Amino acid sequence: MFKEELSILQHQAKKGEIDLCYFDATGLNLNPNVPYGWQKIGTTQKLPAQRTRGITILGLINYAKNEFEGNIYEGAANSDCVIQVLDEYSLSLKQKTIVVLDNASIHRSNKVMACIEKWKKRGLFLQFIPAYSPELNLIEIVWKHLKHYWLKPEHYSSMKHLTNSAINILRSYGKDYTISFD
Repeated sequence: MFKEELSILQHQAKKGEIDLCYFDATGLNLNPNVPYGWQKIGTTQKLPAQRTRGITILGLINYAKNEFEGNIYEGAANSDCVIQVLDEYSLSLKQKTIVVLDNASIHRSNKVMACIEKWKKRGLFLQFIPAYSPELNLIEIVWKHLKHYWLKPEHYSSMKHLTNSAINILRSYGKDYTISFD
């Protein structure tokens, strides 16, 4: 049922009738997480471990325009961060905008729910995906590409370098870094 609704919204967005955005967060840090790797027989690969505080990126991808907007926060994000990103985004709307997001507690908090009417007046409407359906939130594909393809091992030399690299990549999203959702 929700897939059909989403398909209708995507069709409306492609026709320019609405803006359709996908919203979520991802985290980056220097703590190595390498599920597998290739090496020559008899050699050992070492990845230095550094415990760092990391960053959280909260962002929106506009489906039809394939544009990214968002903010980076030091440490973990919370409902106030969600409100800040959606508030800022809602002030720039040109037409009715549907934001698809998951049911994370920071997305569904009382603070966020208290903002829904204000956002509706600005033309921003939240559409929550069914539980355990991350494949329906297309921004997950952007996070995957950011972490597994666009960020290179040399970007992890320091937290500052990693943060700046992520910022530069996301600023270039839609130009140098793109994904086709069709």
